[in-house]
Formats: sequence, structure tokens, C-alpha cells
Amino acid sequence: MVADSPSSIKNEMLGGRYRLADIIGRGGMSSVYRARDENLGRDVALKLFAPQAPDANELRRQEAEIQLLATLNHPSLVTLFDAGIDTRVLDEPRPFLTMELVEGQDLRSRIRHSAVPLDELAVIGAGVADALAYVHSVGIIHRDIKPGNILLVQIRPGEPLRPKLTDFGIARMADSARLTATGTMVGTAAYLSPEQAMGSPLSPATDIYSLGLVLLECVKQTVEFPGSAVESAVARLHRAPEIPADLPAEWADLIRSMTAIEPLERPVASDVEFVLRQALVSPVSAPGELAPETTRVLPAMPFRPPSIAITAESDLPLVRSSKGKLDITRGPDARAWVPDLSRLRHTGRRFWTVTALSVLAAGAAAAGLTLSLAPQPTPDVVPYPAVNGTLGDHLKELQESVEP
Repeated sequence: MVADSPSSIKNEMLGGRYRLADIIGRGGMSSVYRARDENLGRDVALKLFAPQAPDANELRRQEAEIQLLATLNHPSLVTLFDAGIDTRVLDEPRPFLTMELVEGQDLRSRIRHSAVPLDELAVIGAGVADALAYVHSVGIIHRDIKPGNILLVQIRPGEPLRPKLTDFGIARMADSARLTATGTMVGTAAYLSPEQAMGSPLSPATDIYSLGLVLLECVKQTVEFPGSAVESAVARLHRAPEIPADLPAEWADLIRSMTAIEPLERPVASDVEFVLRQALVSPVSAPGELAPETTRVLPAMPFRPPSIAITAESDLPLVRSSKGKLDITRGPDARAWVPDLSRLRHTGRRFWTVTALSVLAAGAAAAGLTLSLAPQPTPDVVPYPAVNGTLGDHLKELQESVEP
């Protein structure tokens, strides 16, 4: 069956409640429509997937993943409202999702207009990283982070644009069975991680690499690995992204760490969020230099140790420790999914080192002040040795004159 054209499907009713209106966007696997929820009287975004061959197991798997996605709740995620199967053609069911309708442009359109200023980019990047930290913690990997999947909204007039990440888990929902069987790449070629390009197992670090490429594209206003799907995928296996020489050192260091070829060398999403929020209140250093520690203003935010996310594909057994916490039993490589944060030495880690030293110094000073103000015991008078004669009389007078 050939996919319906926007004109032929307009005004069609899906799922007994969603009336399709104008098309919003179209991709290789699906089309997104504005639709009217006739039951609740509101407009929604409806994503209709291409026809699929009937497969009961596949439909059950999709339904389970949709239920998982429906539990997600985060301000930087597009909210999933409902899901269903379009059965207008009985032998070619078409899954569809209904989501929050976000009015505004996506990051791809924003980049076409101009390069994104660093203060604006820090807000966008931190919001996306926070959303990734959340979904990674419940075992979901996006696998298709790209500017077109980052919608920009303005909550209130005068406020900066805030990101809303869409299509969470959609690529896996549509392709994971095929990926598991054949190792087929899933994602958009220009933003694939090296492990995606090689068909290797994925982890949350996959999304971090893609987000790093997105941040770099916002700065350069060009795609880092252009070309055909094969050319783009292979290029990242042979060279690191080229970071502009005039980019402030903190930004260059962050993007370089996010786009490390080895997944274990990339920071986790919560670290990326922390560094980007710090950039919002920190002075920007010159290219190749780091802002002086003494002048850096740091955000008031609690430290959250990075969590480890386990995906549905993972077969790592979980065992409960004696303290009631879940431990991850691993093979010989116990470092899986634990990134090397040495590249962030100029950011988050340095902040905690300076903070700890400051606390210790303050504590030492307070202790010294307490000791100096406390009443001191009167020392015992050391008696002079007994001496007879005139010399003894003089020593006695001297002792009496100096006693308190």
C-alpha cells in the first residue's frame, strides 16, 4: 500500500476520536498531522507510521513500549497522550501516536536562521540533557537526537526559548526488532554515534554523542558529517569533529568530551546539564583559555551523582545488595557505561574541589577562632628553687612581682 497523501487522508477519523487536519511534518517512516481530539475537544499532534506487515508479536512489543513511553513526565519532553493502530486497511495496520501539540519552530529551523548564541544554546542544551538524564534513568535511549527533534517554545514573553524533545523511543519502537536481528542502523546518518554506525550495542552514551554534534552544529551552522548515509556514517569513524578555534575553552572541552569515539569517555547526561547550567552564570573565557577560578560565579544547585541506565536490550543481571540497593553484576569489564570525566576537569569536578577546599578552610578558621575566644586556664606557677641568703631574698621578691 502506498502511504496516503495529505490531501486524501485529511478529515479522516483515526481511533474513533482523532480527526486529521493539516500535515505538520513528514519523514521516511512517518508523517505528523495536526488533529482534533473529538472526545476532549483539543488539538493534538498525531504521528502516523508507514504501513507494516501484520505481526502479532511486533504489535504486542510496540504496545508495551508505548505504555512505557506514556509513563514519562518531564518539562523538556513532548507529552505522549495516546496510541493506537489504524486498521482502515485490515492487512496493513499502521501504528499512530497522539502527542502534545507544540506551537513554534524546531532547532533545525533556528539554525538555518543564524548560529545560536552561547547563552541561548546553554539553555537549550541543558534542557535536552536534563530530559536525557531522566529517560536514561528509566532505561530508554532516544537514538535519534537531531535538531529536527528538538522543538523550541517560549513559556512566557521575554523568556528564552525552552527545548522540548520529541520522538522519544519512536525509532526503537519502529525498528528495534529488525535491529536486534540484523544489526541495522537506527537513527539519522548525520547524527549517528560511532557505535550506531558500526551496528554495535548502544548505551545512553549514544545520545550524548548525538547531542554533542547538535551543539556543534548550532555554533558552526553547518552539519559536521554531511554527505550520503554511508559517507556520513563512515566519516566519524576516521576523524573527530572539528571544533572552531574561536570557541571558548569550556565549550570546546565539553563538546570534545561528548563526541569522544569511545562511549566510556563521554560524560553522562547529568554532567552535561550541570556544565551547561554553570555556563549560564559563569564568565566566558577567551578561546583556548579558562576563566579564572577566583572570578567564577557558580550556580546554586544540588549535586546529583550520575545514575546508570539499563536499556531493554541489556542482559546485565541485577542483584540486591545487603544494604537494599540494586547492584549491577557485570563481566570482566566493570567500567561499562561509566564515563571518564577527565575531560571535564575544568568544569564540574573543579567546582567540587574548590568548594571542598573552601569548606575545609572555613572550618579550620572557625575552629581557630573558637579556640582563641575560649577562656584559657591559668597556668600553674612554677616554684623557684630555695636559695638561702641575700640572693634568695631577691629571687623571692622577683617571683612575687611577676605573679598574676
